[in-house]
Amino acid sequence: MIMHLISALLLQASPAAAEALPEPASVQAEAVQPETIQPEAAQAETRQAETRQAEPAQAATGQPAFDRAAAIADVNRYLNAITTLRARFIQISPNGSAARGVVSIARPGRLLFEYDDPSPIRVIADGTTVALEDRALETVDRVPLRSTPLWWLLKSDIDIANDAEVVDIRSEYGFLSVIVRDPDGEMDGDIEFVFAGPELELREWFVTDALGEVTRVSLLETETGMALNPRLFSIPEPESRRDSRRGRR
Repeated sequence: MIMHLISALLLQASPAAAEALPEPASVQAEAVQPETIQPEAAQAETRQAETRQAEPAQAATGQPAFDRAAAIADVNRYLNAITTLRARFIQISPNGSAARGVVSIARPGRLLFEYDDPSPIRVIADGTTVALEDRALETVDRVPLRSTPLWWLLKSDIDIANDAEVVDIRSEYGFLSVIVRDPDGEMDGDIEFVFAGPELELREWFVTDALGEVTRVSLLETETGMALNPRLFSIPEPESRRDSRRGRR
């Protein structure tokens, strides 16, 4: 369960965190596709099909060919320049439910997803490990950072072309979209990162699991370069382990 949740960046929101909400207008305005949103399971396939159709059309109009290598270099440059980042996020699960919270990043290696109340869930990366903490159940489950998609954002020297299999990359409607998957097959499905504007800003990502279900995470009110307390990224011990240690004293 823990691997499925974290590998999809919490593919299903905690029931306590989820609420049946429509997508906010601000997120709709920033979506990569201007058309009505399709059923989520079909989004990734549709976006890739449209890219294949656009390539010959671009050649026919005489527009300059999209420079894939330059785009990947720009993404690498942008991500490697991030030292700290904080943003509000909205997570839309495959069933349409929404959860909100705050994400904090301190590269390399550290991240914290805090869901708004009443959710008891936190996701914490401390540099080597990613943990899913449920404060209501007093449990902490762990997986290696390298085995999750978070690694592509948090590693010390990001090189998308070498770190992942680049399934597709395209520029349209003022957005740059990069779809990647694990070349070793340790992580099922793929993830699409969406960057906005000519200067690039990570705006959202779509995680498609092995069943074709899509989870969308959109970032709002993004800030970078702030000071973040290192204690934010400390993974707590489960209450049962703390009790055991106190009993041995």
